[in-house]
Amino acid sequence: MQGLVKNGGYYRSGVGMRLFWKVFLSIFILISVSFSVCGTWMIQAAFHSLYEREIEMCNTENEMYGIAFKNTVEALPISYLEKHPAVIKEVAQSLGEKMVGKELRIWDKEGNLVYPEQDETAPGLLGQIDETVSGYEIYKEKDRYMLRVASIAVIQFVDANYYIETISDINGIYEQRDSMITAYQIIIVILLFGTSMVSLMLSYLLTFRLHNLSKITRSFAKGDYEARANETGTDEIGMLAKDFNFMADSLDEKMKELTDHAKNQEAFTSAFAHELKTPLTAIIGYADMIRSMDLSTEEKIKAAGYVYSQGKRLEALSFKLMELFVLQKNKFEFHSIDAEYLLENVFDLAEVAVLEKDMVLKREVESGKIYGEKDLLISLFANLTDNARKASTAGNTIWIKGKKVEGGYQVVIADEGKGMPKEELAHITQAFYMIDKSRSRKEGGAGLGMTLCSEIVVLHHADWQIDSEEGKGTTVTVTLPLPKGITEEKDEERDEE
Repeated sequence: MQGLVKNGGYYRSGVGMRLFWKVFLSIFILISVSFSVCGTWMIQAAFHSLYEREIEMCNTENEMYGIAFKNTVEALPISYLEKHPAVIKEVAQSLGEKMVGKELRIWDKEGNLVYPEQDETAPGLLGQIDETVSGYEIYKEKDRYMLRVASIAVIQFVDANYYIETISDINGIYEQRDSMITAYQIIIVILLFGTSMVSLMLSYLLTFRLHNLSKITRSFAKGDYEARANETGTDEIGMLAKDFNFMADSLDEKMKELTDHAKNQEAFTSAFAHELKTPLTAIIGYADMIRSMDLSTEEKIKAAGYVYSQGKRLEALSFKLMELFVLQKNKFEFHSIDAEYLLENVFDLAEVAVLEKDMVLKREVESGKIYGEKDLLISLFANLTDNARKASTAGNTIWIKGKKVEGGYQVVIADEGKGMPKEELAHITQAFYMIDKSRSRKEGGAGLGMTLCSEIVVLHHADWQIDSEEGKGTTVTVTLPLPKGITEEKDEERDEE
């Protein structure tokens, strides 16, 4: 069973061999076995070649001595052979004296030794040959290897067969093999030492990037979220380093998003508490004044008016929050909507409030189709128009424009109001963010309108752009895409049905 050991805040296996040593041993064993097998095969091949050549040479010499013995004997007259049978021994002796480094023996067909004169039993090899087949055997004599070759010489006119045996000392090829083995053993020791050095180097080259990646991983796990691996090479380790960096970037981004989200949540809670505190303080104060003090009718009406206005502000705040929660939790069904019809609704909702402030509201809308959820889109453009009204003064003009664009429909809400500094544009979609807090509260705003608009834009996969300049006004451009496969012609056919 393999245990886990905690080390520096992370866990690693307590049993097992490091990859470095696995690579080293694998390379070392592979090269060692390869050299050993190949070297042994080469030595054996060389020895076998010498062995076969020696046998062939001894067979040839045996055959030559057999022919010489046969020809010499057959050259003598038959009558001479009959009167002098010892001549056979003399011919054998003559041939034996000419041999150097070898030994000649001649046996008759009964297995008696003709030459040389000594008491010796015929070898078993003689019984395994005949007139057409010669034979050989290797045996050891006084720690030396000897090769015995035997053949039959047939003397035809005397009707006699003789065994021709030659014995050669072949210990030299065995000594040569042993010397080759000794030399190879010395060479293999040197090669194995070199192999171990090469294996260590290769193991280091193959694993040092993994070691570095492991080091970077530990640093990342300990909280160094800027730690990144070196993306060197295009092999698997290089790809692993790239994947690690991609993972680290993703995690870092997600963690930053979580941190920002936590900060936003904290800011949202703080702002929400502040937004609740102001109207509640006014409501409680004026209510207590009405309850505990003897006020005139005019003072009571004024105090009640403050209570009413701050209560409406709380109501507006609750409605905005409810809309945000509904957007985040509900799934909406999108449909194709006539752009003129949709923006006419927006115009009608905004017109009364705009005219009350002595402003001008204008509409320039092309026919076309918008794909989305009608109520959400009306809320989006109504909020943008209301923001334009709050930023404008008497005599200013507010435009609601609509036109077809490639792949969708574009709506523009523009005003001639106070505008915004460029550095404020990045913050206006944050919950409870207000550039001019006194004006926003005076208008009944809570800083949630642009947050709601941003959620609706994201929900519709739309793009929007806010351009503003102080003293010249603000223009908000919303581009709503028309999904693939939905064309205006199909929408018109559906409307007719």
